[in-house]
Amino acid sequence: MIYKKRSMPKKLIGLSALMPRLQPSHIEMQRVREDFRIRKAGYSGEQHFDKHLLEFKPLYPHAILHDICLKQNGVYFQMDSVLITPTFILIIEVKNIAGKIIVKSNPTQFIQESSAGERKVLSNPIAELERKQLFLIEWLKHRKIEIPISGLVAFAFTNELILETVPETKITFTNEAPTYLYSLSVDKEIISKDTIRKLAFELRNNHQEYDPFPLTRLMNISPIDILPGVICPACNTRGMQWKHRKWACQTCNHTGLECHIEALADWMCLIGNRITNKEFRSFMLLNDRQVTTRFLARSGLSHKGKGKGSFYVMNEKINKHESALREH
Repeated sequence: MIYKKRSMPKKLIGLSALMPRLQPSHIEMQRVREDFRIRKAGYSGEQHFDKHLLEFKPLYPHAILHDICLKQNGVYFQMDSVLITPTFILIIEVKNIAGKIIVKSNPTQFIQESSAGERKVLSNPIAELERKQLFLIEWLKHRKIEIPISGLVAFAFTNELILETVPETKITFTNEAPTYLYSLSVDKEIISKDTIRKLAFELRNNHQEYDPFPLTRLMNISPIDILPGVICPACNTRGMQWKHRKWACQTCNHTGLECHIEALADWMCLIGNRITNKEFRSFMLLNDRQVTTRFLARSGLSHKGKGKGSFYVMNEKINKHESALREH
């Protein structure tokens, strides 16, 4: 049973909001685009893995959780996927890497080779798994649970994989992962069905999602570099105008009543979770203060303070979500 599904990382959503609001010539644009590309590919690989894992439906009690981040001894550790069985816990590290992958030993190295023959040493997913295993063991000890923990490296897509020496940690492709999981022996009960369920809820309740917002502060980008305007949901043109009580795109003629909600979500991702009337007018390219006040009143924001010191606070439902990810 899946106790926690995977959701799009906030950093990826934030980068999607940032790119159309920076000048193409901005000094950080190349870094932003590359970060977006890598994170989008990683998330795509994890989704591909999740799809294949739906084939895994064993008869024994089990729990599956995707994208769990815990804190132990003041250190955060993130696990792409976790499988809990009566006999063991398996931490799964999902990798989406193009090209040929060569795995060397003594010391263990993962080397990516491009079609042009260029080689690049990658971070070692086996070492990452071993680190996470140690932290999870300690995390479980605090809850008086002792159970063997192992790891699995799953490559999201079928690469050319060369193992010069077969490592102790299993390496597979995501389409082969269900077959491998079925092959694992679950022959004794170390933890009961009830304990598995309670542990799954404990993991989910202790999950601490990484929050990179506001992204301008994290990436050392000045808020004044963020381009204003409501972005058209139909053609992605920035600068919709409020006319005749609706937003209108001057490029494709698309109209809508709540197009500013997505711009509010961009503000929250990039600049902060509070906004003044003046800031709202400037960011939405509005001139009328009274129109702005009505927008703010019905946009699900909380009004704080009085007079010139008043502002509006955005809640989580204003935040961007996966369906808002723009294509770039």
